[in-house]
Amino acid sequence: MGAVPVFIDADPITGNARCDQLEAAYRAGKTKAVMMAHALGNPFNLAATLAFCRKYDLWLVEDNCDALGCSYSMPREMAESMGFSENSPGLDEGPDRVIRWTGTWGDISTQSFYPPHHLTMGEGGSVNIVRDQKLKVIAESFRDWGRDCWCPSGTDNTCNKRFGWQLGELPQGYDHKYTYSHMGYNLKPLDPQAAIGRVQLRRLPEFIEARKQNWEILRRGLAGHEDVLEFALPTHATAWDVEQGFSWDQTGCRADCSWFGFKIAVKAGAAFSRTELAQELDHNMIGNRMLFGGNLLRQPAFVELRQDRPDALRVVGEMTGSDQIMVSTLFLGTYPGLTTEMLQAEIGVIHAFVGGPSHG
Repeated sequence: MGAVPVFIDADPITGNARCDQLEAAYRAGKTKAVMMAHALGNPFNLAATLAFCRKYDLWLVEDNCDALGCSYSMPREMAESMGFSENSPGLDEGPDRVIRWTGTWGDISTQSFYPPHHLTMGEGGSVNIVRDQKLKVIAESFRDWGRDCWCPSGTDNTCNKRFGWQLGELPQGYDHKYTYSHMGYNLKPLDPQAAIGRVQLRRLPEFIEARKQNWEILRRGLAGHEDVLEFALPTHATAWDVEQGFSWDQTGCRADCSWFGFKIAVKAGAAFSRTELAQELDHNMIGNRMLFGGNLLRQPAFVELRQDRPDALRVVGEMTGSDQIMVSTLFLGTYPGLTTEMLQAEIGVIHAFVGGPSHG
């Protein structure tokens, strides 16, 4: 699209971008937006990111595809300094805090309806726009071949000037319904997908709760292997224990995770590798995945791009955290349909592998 992405590193514990590198990524007059994902259902540091965006008047695009049902809260004074005073519907942290769903803090957010995600319509996704309706008109134009007309399908002439425009090099009176102001796409969902989505939406609260519970079962079940396995922490959490759950940093910010997956990293010095653990899980028909593309800069497409067009992207610092994730990390599913028996079977396989004779 002509934009130049700027890569910053990732934190191996949260899986999220290292927001302390945002300043180093900024270039006056060049940087226009921050676009980051809430990785595996763990909100990134929204307080730091929003402060950065407000400082330089940048757009914030939240990739919420892994994180439907996550929320993030911060002290009210901090939130109000960034323009937020109201909680999202259904969320209440009391008078001293503002709590909002992820996907509602930024200017735009994206949502995935791919089958493994929190809510599915079989495929596809959506763009969520909370405040600025001008963005809605632009997004809908891109979705609909780049049309300039804002009339929905099956509706004509809401402006009462359908044949009264003269735009660009088009002749006077050219039908506004067939005027194209962007190079667009055809990205409209189908009615059967919408029907599935409406039913899924009613079940979303139970899906979210099940994902949280499944993460907790796996974390408690594997707590005895912290000598060789490292587990995720929500952003702003500093530790987890069986009795107290999470402990938090001094920022006053909190992340409540609707987990897309259960992240495991094999620690340096373990008698087995991430790949060996993945192979054992696969042998026992336990689904597992890498943390998606890992360090994307090492993927063949990006290696070739950097060779052919070195100015097509920028990289800030060393990608040590991303490399660590790529080498040591995988994740298990937290799919709501998993039963306690299934999760205990997963735990049992990992117990046997980690504690087996060949691994100490």
